[in-house]
Amino acid sequence: MKITVNPGMEHLRQFVRQLPELFPASGEVLHDGRNQIRAFDIGGERLVVKRYKRPSAFNAVMYSFFRKSKARRAYEHALRLRELEIDTPEPVAWSEYRRRGLLCDSYYVSRRSDYTPLSQTTARFPAAGTLPVLEAFARFAVQLHEKGIEHRDFNHGNILWDRTPAGAYRFQLIDINRMHFDDRPLSSRACMINLRRLSCPAVAFLYILDRYAETRGWDVDDTLLRGTFFRLAFGRRKQLRKRFRHRKG
Repeated sequence: MKITVNPGMEHLRQFVRQLPELFPASGEVLHDGRNQIRAFDIGGERLVVKRYKRPSAFNAVMYSFFRKSKARRAYEHALRLRELEIDTPEPVAWSEYRRRGLLCDSYYVSRRSDYTPLSQTTARFPAAGTLPVLEAFARFAVQLHEKGIEHRDFNHGNILWDRTPAGAYRFQLIDINRMHFDDRPLSSRACMINLRRLSCPAVAFLYILDRYAETRGWDVDDTLLRGTFFRLAFGRRKQLRKRFRHRKG
C-alpha cells in the first residue's frame, strides 16, 4: 500500500487508507465507466474519489516498476497546475494497492467542485448566455498554451466553469492524469492538435477557434481551416480505431 496525503489534509488520511473497503459500498456514484467516480461527505469535507480501472498484466508491471500510476500523476499534475495558477479541484491524496507485488487498484482524491461542465454550455450554443462563456474559455485555452500546458484529454467534459460575483469567468481542469508541461509556449501546430480534442458541436468549436485566433492575433480564416482539418482527421482516426476494435472483438 502506498498513500500520499496533501500536508494540509492529514485528517483525511484514515479515510484514504480505508478506500478499498469504503469505495465499493458507499458514496454517491457520479460516473460508472472504465473508471468509477464517487462523491463522499467526510466530516463536512465534500470529496470526489476516482478509482482507476485495474490495469492489464502488462500495464500492471509498467505501473509497478517503470511508470507512475494514473492516480499519482493526477495528484502531481494538480499540484503543478496550481503552481502555474491554473485552477483544478484541490488535490487531497493518491493511493495504490498491490497484489503479489503488482499494482491492482489506485485512487485519486480531490475536493468536489461546484463548477459547471463546459459540455453543458457547448450543447446549448448559441443560446443566450453561451457566447461570453466560450469566448472566455478561448482566452483560457490561450493562457494554457502560452504557459506550455497541454491537457491530453482536453475534452469539453473535462473543463468546468463558474462566474464570480463580479461577472468574471473562471475555469477548472479535471481528468488530469494525462498532461504535458513545457517551459516554452506550445507551437501553433501543437495548439491546433490540442484543440481538436474538444468534442463539442461543430458550431461551438468554430466559435471557440475564432475567438482563440482573435486573442492570439492569428489569421482567423487560416486558423479555422487548420483547426477544422485537424478535427476531421482526429474524428476519422477515432472511427477507424472503433471499427478495428469491433472487428477484433
